[in-house]
Amino acid sequence: MTNTTEYRELSKGEVTLDIDPESFGFKTTAELEPLTEIVGQPRALRALDLGTGIRHPNYHIYIAGLVGTGRMDLVTHALRERVLDDSTPPDWVYVNNFDEPDCPLAISLPAGQGVQLRGDMETLIEQLQESLPKAFKEEDFGKEKEKLRQIYRKRGDEVFDKLLKLAEQHGMTVQQLPDGQILFIPLKDNRPMTQKEIEQLTPEEMKVLDSHQDELVEMAGRVLQEQREIQRQLSTDVREVAQRFAVHLVEPLVVELQQKYDNPKLSLWFDHLKSHIIDHLNLFRDVSDMPPQVAAMMMGEGATDPEQRFLEYHINVVVDNSQLKEPPIIVEDAPNYRNLFGTIERVVDRAGRVITNFTRIKSGSILKANGGYLVINLMDAIIEPFVWKELKRTLKSRSLGIQVQDPFAMFTVTALQPEPIPLNVRLVALGEPLIYHLLYLHDEDFREIFRVKADFDPEMNRDTETGLIYGRLIRQLSEKEELLPFDAAAIAELVCVGARLASDQKKVTSVFSHIADVAREASFWASKKKLKVVKAKYIRQAVQERVYRSDLIAEKIRGLIADGTLLIQVEGSEVSQINGLAVADLGDYAFGRPSRLTASVGVGTAGIINIERESRMSGNTFDKGMLILEGLLRNYYAGEQPLTLSASIAMEQSYGGVDGDSASVAELLCLLSALADVPLRQDIAVTGSINQWGEVQAIGGVNEKIEGFFDVCNEYGLTGTQGVCIPESNAQNLVLRAEVVKAIQKKQFHVWAISDVDQAIELFTGMKPGDISDKRSFHGRVLERLTEIATLLEKQMLTDTGRLLWTPGTLLPPPPDPRPPMPGQ
Repeated sequence: MTNTTEYRELSKGEVTLDIDPESFGFKTTAELEPLTEIVGQPRALRALDLGTGIRHPNYHIYIAGLVGTGRMDLVTHALRERVLDDSTPPDWVYVNNFDEPDCPLAISLPAGQGVQLRGDMETLIEQLQESLPKAFKEEDFGKEKEKLRQIYRKRGDEVFDKLLKLAEQHGMTVQQLPDGQILFIPLKDNRPMTQKEIEQLTPEEMKVLDSHQDELVEMAGRVLQEQREIQRQLSTDVREVAQRFAVHLVEPLVVELQQKYDNPKLSLWFDHLKSHIIDHLNLFRDVSDMPPQVAAMMMGEGATDPEQRFLEYHINVVVDNSQLKEPPIIVEDAPNYRNLFGTIERVVDRAGRVITNFTRIKSGSILKANGGYLVINLMDAIIEPFVWKELKRTLKSRSLGIQVQDPFAMFTVTALQPEPIPLNVRLVALGEPLIYHLLYLHDEDFREIFRVKADFDPEMNRDTETGLIYGRLIRQLSEKEELLPFDAAAIAELVCVGARLASDQKKVTSVFSHIADVAREASFWASKKKLKVVKAKYIRQAVQERVYRSDLIAEKIRGLIADGTLLIQVEGSEVSQINGLAVADLGDYAFGRPSRLTASVGVGTAGIINIERESRMSGNTFDKGMLILEGLLRNYYAGEQPLTLSASIAMEQSYGGVDGDSASVAELLCLLSALADVPLRQDIAVTGSINQWGEVQAIGGVNEKIEGFFDVCNEYGLTGTQGVCIPESNAQNLVLRAEVVKAIQKKQFHVWAISDVDQAIELFTGMKPGDISDKRSFHGRVLERLTEIATLLEKQMLTDTGRLLWTPGTLLPPPPDPRPPMPGQ
């Protein structure tokens, strides 16, 4: 037995919070600065200090447990405060690779120079479009070109003269048609022969004529080949002249850009650019006077579209940091493959073909956050196809090669392989603690990548600063959503709401989204009354309205209890019957529900039968509580004699699953009442867990359980004797509704705290627990009944067998196994 003090009744001040609004130091939240920083999380903030301060690339940060609206803003603000290096990361551009067009080049430039380079290149192309055609029309260029034509025309005439002389030697003349064909006509008397004269030639003469023609045809072929070669040389020389003229225009402009952008890789690209322009001067010809067909034939299908015509000279700025003053902090709300890693867009041209080019390369959030921080929800990234694997590969390799990821496309239409861009990004991933532990155990890459865990506590200590913190939170919410200001008393009431959500008088919830919901609704009810400031009663109204909206099922259960469908007795006393308390959690709302527990005891060796377990309606924790009862009975009553009985305990009218050990005190009292034949008070409900030494332990949902029994008693009518018995260790968790607190203050309802089973026995029976040696005490009556059962069982066994199977002081043999024997037994 335990040496106990008496149970105690809790006062009004012990079942709720008494907060002085004047201690906050403000009258309304309009006087305060908005809350933008993370408060009450020293462990998480130290982890952020480490993750943002260390330079190792794989010290990415996992934020666990931070929930509620506005969490991304809080994380962004916390990161911004911890940025150690205020340097702005560079811009990144993709340019055409003139040597390998399918492999665009990535070039890094100081912040702001990417857009500047794009503008300078557009200006350069416009200048060349204007100046080069003019240069080709100048007199000097025309004279040089005409001079070349005269030279090559003379060479062509000399070659053709050779053919004429050979034809004259063979008595023939040469005639060249406009289409370039050459005819050889025989001469007679220095004139071309007619067809009739040719037909009259003898076979010998025709044979000679054919041989002469064959020789001339062969000679003509050589002549035409020489003329074509002369024409090609002329074109080449004319192009060289044009290039010499163009170099004087192009080179100064390109050199000027090379000097402006002091970048070795870009300078080399400018050299390739200059050579490409000189080699493709046709692109800069004036096509306005050309027919579209001729222009397309000479310069390609995009001749009339400047954007397509000079596509190879474009600058694709994929990252523009010109507006930044410090490293970027990018929050990606939709971390799918395209948004994170970028893509290469595809377009359909006029011919219906799907095409792409380096100007269609688009960056994603990772590239935009390069040099800074990327904030994502890790669970969202994991469930997106292909994202998690690619994200790990990218972070480990510290480089990003932008590719198209479209697994549902029938054909791959891009052969582009852009040059990878080196990464220096710190990933900040938000997620549940369970996700962190699962990935840490089963994913080696996760352990390597995320080496900093910032664990956010859903609760924080309630101290003198709590009111100010909540006030600043409401001030921030008021600025964002134009809520009314709150007075200090309303903030005090909100602190009570926070403590109720934390189920602890010394703590408040740090899940500010719950507080924000109550604040919004309180502001709504106050605005309906045309008020300028939200007062405390509107906080209480908002809480009541939230309960009313979700209390339908609880109300129906109370109605079933009131009309006698569900049997609950709230007056008088009964043997082996007690009111236990459970919590029904609907997700958005939890409420307490009383349930009747009953016990029956008889002679036998079956032990304590858990009817819920036998019917497979109980969970493991509930079953464990029942087994602990058996251990407690052995400790109390089986010190000098065997413990033998046959008993059953049931939760009446329970048609669903039940779990938890919070009914073990009620089950024990119910069982002891049946053994001692002592009635238990029915106007008191009890909750609490018990151990094998009779100590009463804390349970969860104590506020909901007390209020659930209060609502049932209130439905019947309060008698002034009703109440709830809870563990002493749960007294600090009480933040009851104002209605219940008022009833406790008026002594219409009571809450008692106990620390061991003897206190519960005295409260429910009115008897002193006493000692097993005193037969008139409660424990003595229990032991007397157990002894009686053992004696009856001994007599029954002697009657059945004619001999004593066991003697007092020894353990009973176990009952036979009801299962059939296994094969071979």
